[in-house]
Amino acid sequence: MNTINTFNENSQGDILIVDDIPENLQLLFTMLSEQGYDVRRVLSGKQALQAAQYDPPDLILLDIKMPEMDGYEVCQKLKSTPETQNIPVIFLSALNDTFDKVKAFEVGGNDYITKPFQLPEVLIRVKNQLELLKAKQALQEKNNELKALNQELESFSYSVAHDLKNPLTNILGFTDILKNKYEKILDQKALHFLNIIHNSGLQMKDIIEDLLRLSQVKYLEMNIEDVNLSELVENSFKGLQNNQNERLIALNINSNIRAKGDHNLLKIALENFCHNAWKYTKYKDITQIEFGLIPPEQQPQIFLEKSENLPIYFIKDNGVGFEMEEAKNLFIPFNRLHDKNQFEGTGIGLSIVFRIIERHHGKIWYDSKVNQGTTFYFTINC
Repeated sequence: MNTINTFNENSQGDILIVDDIPENLQLLFTMLSEQGYDVRRVLSGKQALQAAQYDPPDLILLDIKMPEMDGYEVCQKLKSTPETQNIPVIFLSALNDTFDKVKAFEVGGNDYITKPFQLPEVLIRVKNQLELLKAKQALQEKNNELKALNQELESFSYSVAHDLKNPLTNILGFTDILKNKYEKILDQKALHFLNIIHNSGLQMKDIIEDLLRLSQVKYLEMNIEDVNLSELVENSFKGLQNNQNERLIALNINSNIRAKGDHNLLKIALENFCHNAWKYTKYKDITQIEFGLIPPEQQPQIFLEKSENLPIYFIKDNGVGFEMEEAKNLFIPFNRLHDKNQFEGTGIGLSIVFRIIERHHGKIWYDSKVNQGTTFYFTINC
C-alpha cells in the first residue's frame, strides 16, 4: 500500500519549488517563507526528482516550461514512483504561454498558478492542496486503524472460537452419555432440561464452526481450477433432501455450469446459498429453487454495471423474501431479517459467501420481495 507522507507538526508544510528562473524561485520562496512554510528550491526537473526521492515534500510547485525535462515529464515521473506519487503538484505557467490544462491533469497535476504571481492566489491554492493532503492523511490513518482493529477482532474471534471447541465437545459428549445411559431413570422434566442443554450446545457448535470459517476464508490459499458449479449445487440439495425427504421440492438446476475458481471455497459458498434457499422455503407447500447462469450477451442493462460483462450466476427461491430497504446489512455477520425462532441459523452464512465472492474478485447482489422469494446474483472474475 502506498502511503502519504506525514506532516511535520511544527511546520505549515514542506514545499519544493521547481523553476529554471532564479527570480521566480526567489519570489515564491519569499512569499511562502513569510507565511511559515518550509521552502526548498531547485532549478531543473532532474534536481526536483532527486530532491523529492531523497526527502519527499508535502507539495511541489512545478514550472512547466523548462529545458531538458519539462514539467509534464517531471510530474509523470513523480506519479509513477511509489515514494512520490501521492505528493500534490501545482503547475506554474506564464499567462501568455501555451498551457495544456488537460495534459496537466492527465499526467497527475492537482492545480495550476499563472505568472505573474499574485500573493493571494498563490497562498489560497497552496493552502487548499495542503489541507486536502492533511485530510487524506487523516483518512488513511483511520483506515489503517480500522484495518488493524478488524484484524484484531478476527484473530480474537478465531482464538475464542477455537478455544471453545474442546469444552463444547465435552458438553455435547457427556449430554449424549447422560441421555443414552440414564434416559429410563430421569423423569420427563430432567430429560427436557437435558435436551435443552444438548440443543443449545449444537447451536453453539454451529456458531463456532461458522466463526472459524469466516475468519479463515480471507486467508486460505486459493487453488484456481475449473469448477462444475451445477454439481456442487446438486450435491448440496441431495444432502438437504435426505434429511427432510417429506418436503415437496421442485428443483431446476441448469446442468454443467462452470467457473474458474477455488473448488473448496466455491463449495462452501454454494452450500450456504443452498441452505439459505432451503431454510426460507420451508413453510411453502412446494419448495421451488432454481440455479442458473445469465451469459453476458443476454444480460439486461441493469446488470451490466454490476457484472462487468461477466457471466452472472444466480440461485432463486420462492421463499419468504424480505424488504429490500431493510437488507442493507445483509452480508454483515449476525444480521438477521427474520425471527430466529422461525428460521434457524447462525446469521453468518451470507457473510461467508460475501467474502468468498470477494476473494474471487466478483460481486454479489440480490433481489427480493416479501412472500415472493429471493434471487441472489453473483459473478466470479478469476
